[in-house]
Amino acid sequence: MIKTHTTTELIAKEGWKYVGVSCLFFLISFCIGYLEWVFLIVFLGTAYLYRNFERIPAEDDNLALLAPADGKITDISKVILQDKAEFLKVEIAKSIVDASLLRSPILANISSTKRVHGLFLDTQSSLGKKLNERVMLTLESSLKPIIIIVTAGFFSRSIELFKSVGPLKFAQRFGILLDGNVELLLPIDTRIKVSLGDSVRAGESVLGYFSYGAKDEKQ
Repeated sequence: MIKTHTTTELIAKEGWKYVGVSCLFFLISFCIGYLEWVFLIVFLGTAYLYRNFERIPAEDDNLALLAPADGKITDISKVILQDKAEFLKVEIAKSIVDASLLRSPILANISSTKRVHGLFLDTQSSLGKKLNERVMLTLESSLKPIIIIVTAGFFSRSIELFKSVGPLKFAQRFGILLDGNVELLLPIDTRIKVSLGDSVRAGESVLGYFSYGAKDEKQ
């Protein structure tokens, strides 16, 4: 179900109401001559949070895997889920100053979305990673499926998705996250080209490449 759709405006339309309210408070403060600089900073900061500039992928290779969020790479490791399936995990920590739009890492279809309601603690703490609100999306493509886990941080208060099911284009915007973590669970043979501590940009930076033999066995 499509809830909303961000297009190519400089400010994401989901942020218009917040930018508008902060602008109104600035205009009022300017007219009465009280704390106008404070409200100007709030207005500019709000607009900055919801910036929505176009991103051009660094690669158009159909095996390329793009970053779904702005931030820093904080973990690259092998994980085993409860069903014994093995994945390669790449984790991106997104701060409040990074652009808020989430973008699809591949050309795919969202086959399922699972939301777990929770708290909004600092995701750098182990408690926050376990108890915070999160959304898990399964993306199916002509390659093997991947899983994206989005965990809300202290400032997010929510995880807004534009789609819960349906098709996604390469680098298409699919949600908004003010701060938190984004984890990708990838086929174990994915060739990763980033390292811990690297900064990445959603819809632009290439995290790695699927293997040439990564065709989904179901197809």
